[in-house]
Amino acid sequence: MANVTSGSWIWKSICKLRPLARPFVVCKVGTGITCSFWSDNWTGLGPLLELTGDRGPMVSGLSRHAVVFDAVREGNWWISRSRSRNPIILLLKECLPPPSVLNLREDGDDDMYLWKVGNDEASSRFSTALTWEALNHPAPRVDWYASVWCKSRIPKHAFITWLLAINRLHTRDRLIQWGLAIPSVCLLCDQEDECKQHLFFDCSFSGEVWGYFHSRAAVVPPNLVHDALVWLRNPCRDRNVAMILRLAFQASVYLLWKERNSRLHTAISRTPCALIQEIKVIIRSRLKPLSRNEGPGHAPRLPGETK
Repeated sequence: MANVTSGSWIWKSICKLRPLARPFVVCKVGTGITCSFWSDNWTGLGPLLELTGDRGPMVSGLSRHAVVFDAVREGNWWISRSRSRNPIILLLKECLPPPSVLNLREDGDDDMYLWKVGNDEASSRFSTALTWEALNHPAPRVDWYASVWCKSRIPKHAFITWLLAINRLHTRDRLIQWGLAIPSVCLLCDQEDECKQHLFFDCSFSGEVWGYFHSRAAVVPPNLVHDALVWLRNPCRDRNVAMILRLAFQASVYLLWKERNSRLHTAISRTPCALIQEIKVIIRSRLKPLSRNEGPGHAPRLPGETK
């Protein structure tokens, strides 16, 4: 094997992943002259060195660099005749399969290294998807997933909406909980304490922005963050209007958060009407590709607009 300290950056990065990949590699013993007795997973219990610790080779008398074939004497394991009551010796006797099962022969098949994911059978084929799932266990699917990561989403809008959904936006109530000495008042209305519920739903400023769109669609959304996100999965029967409502909601969240930060850092403020006009421009730009694909007679329109 090439020296880890030499070679390209990619090769060095791959070598650093060996501890991560090792638990997936199992060895199917053939001749036993390649498979490491202590370091390879050939018993199905993981590397024996991890079970016995560093004292395993010293106590058992088998070199740390020994291969499986070295551990067999006249058809039996080298420790089969040992009467020692040492816990390491007893553990090894319990872990080792009968040599007859392995059928070690110098003229047999070569030792084969396979890839094993979870409880699946070891295979010579590598699956990126199965390995990724084993290393990154999927989290439970949340009930607002389709509202945030919808097909028509604008990525930066969806990202801020996702941060709102998981309560990761740095609103003033959270900053105060962390010990920062800052004012608690909302930067948009300058009347109530700032939290995610107030900033995006209860604030008179934000209510005017989001309210403009759902009032024209003649729908009444819930007034709580989580409930509104769940409602947006299917806010109305008209598929086009439902898509526009999701776009409008995410754009409202994004621009309200942007307006809040602008007032904090630059002392520059805009009116709700200015934000509404910008959101309408954004939505129209997003709908243009759909208009070209479906024709002018089927193009989605903003709620309240005529043909």
